[in-house]
Formats: sequence, C-alpha cells, structure tokens
Amino acid sequence: MSVVEEVEDPRWSIREKCFDCIRGPNLIKTIVILGCIGVVLQQIIASIQKMIDIPITTYTHFDFNKTLDYPSITLCRDPPYKYDTLDYYNLSGHPGFQEEWRKFDFENNDLDEVWDNITFNADDIFVQYGLHKLPSNVDLTPVMGFEMGRCYTMSPKSGVKHVSQAEGYSMTMRHTARDLETTVSIDPPGYRVYIHYTREPFTEVKVYNGGMVEYLYLNVGEMLRVKVTVDEYKMISRSDAPCTSRRNYSANECTTRYIWDLVTKDVGCSGPWMDSPLPRCSNFTTIRSLIIKYRDIYRDHTYSSCPRICRSLLYNGYVTDRQKHYFWDSKTKVWSTTIGAAALETHLHVNFNSMMVSVYEERYNYDWNLFVSDLGGSIGFLLGLSVIGLMQIVGKTWRYFIKPLIKCDKKSSSVSITSAATADVKTIRQDYMNTWNDKNTAVNKT
Repeated sequence: MSVVEEVEDPRWSIREKCFDCIRGPNLIKTIVILGCIGVVLQQIIASIQKMIDIPITTYTHFDFNKTLDYPSITLCRDPPYKYDTLDYYNLSGHPGFQEEWRKFDFENNDLDEVWDNITFNADDIFVQYGLHKLPSNVDLTPVMGFEMGRCYTMSPKSGVKHVSQAEGYSMTMRHTARDLETTVSIDPPGYRVYIHYTREPFTEVKVYNGGMVEYLYLNVGEMLRVKVTVDEYKMISRSDAPCTSRRNYSANECTTRYIWDLVTKDVGCSGPWMDSPLPRCSNFTTIRSLIIKYRDIYRDHTYSSCPRICRSLLYNGYVTDRQKHYFWDSKTKVWSTTIGAAALETHLHVNFNSMMVSVYEERYNYDWNLFVSDLGGSIGFLLGLSVIGLMQIVGKTWRYFIKPLIKCDKKSSSVSITSAATADVKTIRQDYMNTWNDKNTAVNKT
C-alpha cells in the first residue's frame, strides 16, 4: 500500500498573512508604513539625482597672501588721434567719419603706416611711469583699436611682498593745448583708465561676461590716487556656464578674434587695427563697409562661445585723493596753482593697502558621505531601521516567503516521482501474481 503525502501550498499562507495586514487596526499601521516607505523612496530618488547632477555652492573666505599680483593698467588717450596728422591725410578728427575717406589717397599711402602716424606713441603720452618707482618693473605694451586709437597697457613683471602708499604704479601723462582746441569727442580731454587681470588683455570689443574690469576717467590736469583691493574667483566648469583652466588662454582675445574674422570675411578685407590674414582695404567702398560693419557689431554682438577663465581676479579701485590745477608746494607750505605745461599733465597713483584677498570659491555641495548620511537618516527616522534591522528584515523575508516557495517546488517534484515509482511497483507485483496463479492452475490440472 502506498501513502501519498499531501503538501500545503505556501502561497495560501502568504495570502493569509497579507490579508491579516489589512484587517482591523492593522489597516492603519499598514497605511502609515506604506506612506513612510513612499517618502523614503522619494528622498532616495532625490539623493540619487543629486549624485548625478551635483549642486554647487559658493564659499567666501579671506586669505592673507605673502605675495600679491598687481593688475594690468590700460590707458587710452582722449582725443585718440592726432588732429593735424589726420588733416594731412585729408581725414578729419576721427577715422570713424566715413565720408572723409573719399578724399584719402589709397594708391600712395599704406594704411598700416598711416595708422602708426595718426595715433600717439609712448613718448607722446608719458612723461614718466613705473612700478615701485622703477620703469624696469613693468612691461609697456601697445594695444591698437579703432574707436580709442592706440592704448598702452602696463603689466607687472613680478609680485609684491609688502604694500604701502609709496609703492605701486606711478605715472604722469601729458596733453597739449592743441589737443584741447581740436578735440571732437563729447568727453573732455583726458585718459580712460582700465584696471584688469593680467591674463585678460584689454580690448574695445564687448566680451560676454567680461565685466572683470575697473574703469576710471581722468580729466586733463588731474592728480588721482587710487587704492585697489582684489577679489579672487574660483569657478567650476559646467554645461550652462563653462570655464577653462588652459594656460595662455584669454576670453577677451578669443572674442576679439571672432569679431575680427566675422567682419573681415563679410567685407573681404581688413583694417590696420586688426590682426587678420586678409589684405587691407584698398578703396573707399571697402573701408566704408568695414567701418560700418565693425561699428555695428563690436559692441552689440551676442557671441558667447568663448569660455571664461576658471580662476580670475577682479581689482576694485577706490579713489582716495583727487586734485586738479593745484598742488602742495613743500617749500612755501601753501597750495599753488599749476600753470603752463604742468597744468596739462595728468598724474595717476595706484597701490594696494592690504595683503588680504577675498576669495569666492565654487565647490561641489554633495558627495558619497552626504548621500549615505541622507539615506541612513531617512530610513532611520521614518522607518526606524538600522543596518541590523535591515538584515533581520531580509532574513525574515527569506524564511517566511522565499524559502517556503522553494520547498513547495521541491516537495511537489518529490511527490510526483514517488507516485510514479509506486505505480510501477504495483504493476510488477500484479504481473508476478498473475504468472504464479497460472503456473499453479496448470499443475493442479495435471
């Protein structure tokens, strides 16, 4: 006789346990737990999103440096062009007066040579200049433009280890009485002063996000003392605000070259204030088109593909003293009025007053430590779980849900095999009994 064991399906047991969770007061507990689980999942998703797109925060701190880098200072003279020399070439006041180019002799004059003659050189502008009282401490570089003529940029050759009012930039510039008589500018004669980072050379072209420049204006005959402070910006490059750490890169140069290329390719020739492989314009039509195109675009363009420098310095200038047409006579101990050529001289002094630097630094505001902390805090606060509690839940899930299902499958397979074997034994026994009965019947008949 064969006995077949009946196996209980564990799925019915699991269903009963699930029904118990929504019966009576257990329903409220289940709803609360499911709500907490939903909140935990939402916070986990938010934390994962932070790890994918890490937020950035700006930190501010102050550094007392052992050395400081002086800024570059660019001076642009006003009026920017020599009136009498322009008149010699049949031009008037400023090259921007387009119709005056009709009278210009393109065949017998080279534009580069003309531009060199109608702009002011260093000897025309400076009486003296220097950094820490020495001209050898600075590099003086000409910067050619169209609206502002030939400007000059002073850059320091080395940093400074101490600061005082006696240190820093000191320069004296000159004008002539003829400059005051012939100016065509709406501004009074003087000097435009641009204080900027040495890695970003001066350009008259508008640069996207290029506001890292301090601007001052000196009238003829003024004496100006300016103290500067420095702010350091450290940025992180990202898709919506890229920046670069490449050496010898300048966003100002990148943008300026783009504008030059855009204008010259459209017109087919270049101007003497441009660095371009195209030839200089050689007739009135092309030079007029070039000037119109350049003036339309160099301040109003929307080009923003040149990334900024990730580490840049902004110099802030504060005027501490401003005088005009008088000076303190140390011999007579009285204020005296400047007269003659001295009244047309402009003086500028720029110096640091502190070694302190304000640093604005962007940093990533999320990492794996904060992710694990947020994960543990959410699960612990909302579900009251710890690592040990999670291990116990996993163990109970295995014991009460997964393991019974596996055992059920194994027992079902074993029962099937036992039933088949029992059926085979019954068949063999029945055949044997039939054979034995046939033999006994034959013997009795004999």
